[in-house]
Amino acid sequence: MSGQDADDLTDSGGRCAGSGLEIRPSLQCGYRMNPGNVPPGNTAPFPQSQDALTRHGYEQELKREIGWFSSFSMSFSIIAVTTGLFATYGAALQTAGPAFIWTWPIVGVGQLLLALVFAKLARRIPLSGMAYQWTRELGGDTLGWWAGWLMIIQVLSGLAAVCFALASYTLPALGVAASDRNIIIATTAVLFSIASINHMGVKIASFVNDFMVLVQIGVILVVGILLLFLAVENKTNSFHFLFTHPGHPGGMAFLGPLAFSSLMAAWTITGFESAANLAEETKLPEQRVPFAIVSSEVFSVIIGFIILLGFTLAIPSLDEATKNPAPFAYIMNHHLPHIFTNVVMAIILVEIYACALANLTILGRVVWAMARDRQLPASAWFGKLSTRRVPANAMWFTAIVAAVFTWWAKFQIVIAGVSGLAAYTTYVMVVSCALWNRPHKWQLNDDLSQRPIVPKPLGIVALIWLLVCVGALTLPSSAWINDKAILVGLALGLCIWLVTRKRPRTSETRAEVSDLN
Repeated sequence: MSGQDADDLTDSGGRCAGSGLEIRPSLQCGYRMNPGNVPPGNTAPFPQSQDALTRHGYEQELKREIGWFSSFSMSFSIIAVTTGLFATYGAALQTAGPAFIWTWPIVGVGQLLLALVFAKLARRIPLSGMAYQWTRELGGDTLGWWAGWLMIIQVLSGLAAVCFALASYTLPALGVAASDRNIIIATTAVLFSIASINHMGVKIASFVNDFMVLVQIGVILVVGILLLFLAVENKTNSFHFLFTHPGHPGGMAFLGPLAFSSLMAAWTITGFESAANLAEETKLPEQRVPFAIVSSEVFSVIIGFIILLGFTLAIPSLDEATKNPAPFAYIMNHHLPHIFTNVVMAIILVEIYACALANLTILGRVVWAMARDRQLPASAWFGKLSTRRVPANAMWFTAIVAAVFTWWAKFQIVIAGVSGLAAYTTYVMVVSCALWNRPHKWQLNDDLSQRPIVPKPLGIVALIWLLVCVGALTLPSSAWINDKAILVGLALGLCIWLVTRKRPRTSETRAEVSDLN
């Protein structure tokens, strides 16, 4: 079919002649510029990436300015391994004693299975929107919409919790009372600062994030190794200490506390797939994004375990460490100069800020990707890009919504719990669709759609691991408040879905274009 023939089949309003079906502008552009589905020439800076966008019915709108390290840093910042350990170390120590640290590599292996699945998906479907795009492409528009909505709940609630935590830790360090009013003001200031950095463009935001990641890795890794060396040199504790659990039952009865303590790792080692959300802004995303996903997960697990080994072997008194509200600071103050402890704590605050910055970057892209497909109210406004080619409207709106969340300051744990539960529920949807993999009508002539994306053994084992994690996060009575909170989020999503479901589904539009082709 020639380009003229294609034009004859669409009227001036962008509708298929004789069908009344409206075609999205990006699809019209992609089809008219490439009517034979021939890969674009080398006129684009990254023709392979442009070909992937064209294959999925989109055109290049965002700027491709992100390299391999920035892609890695984005996922690493979202994982925020030091922040997670700092926040949960004391609770895990109380739950299962020093032996809890061995749950970290176990969970790390389970999460590596997910990272491998997501890396394969990111290579095949290099689109912004991550779980929304992956699930929609493989399981249909409805499942894709709900995966996208759960991602919004996950990142939005996580963003609010991270900014609240940063404000709570920073105010006392500055000598300011950590009242609810002050925390709300400080959290709002943090949100608007990261929104301003993101507004300046993805290149500047990634540069700031890269710098903070380098500082984190350098300082925190040195501290972990230094404490490990001092513990061995001073014989603070023997290696056998790492297998003890004083005050807890032995034998099979200890499996319960040990399993519960593993939630520390399950909460922390998430978000490694976030680099995929910047796929349309990453140079050579089919190679760099999968590498970022897997390497950020592996690197975080290794660094986290070194930190756990160093700090746990260096515990001067287990009773004092379990009672102390900040066991990391207590351990460092015993072995290192007080000023050094203050520097490390400042670096941890830098990591929390980097995590917040990366969260808002990711959140803006999820909302923009759904708005681009007209799957949200006010999609035209949310889908608008700024002069710097960033989804500024989506980012500023979500920053304001996250600021409203700070009025729930006393429910920080609930907000963080909702974020984790939403993340694992989304993971289940993505992995299930990767195993199911029913291509849309418009994909049937695509050779890629006929190949299995994920090897079945890998997908099945990853899915079993996820179901275990979801059960651990939802079944305990202490987690029921999180279950209720996420049900509220799902009810709100249902209202929005009912409003948007009558709009043309993306797959229907693509199927029509496929018929024309």
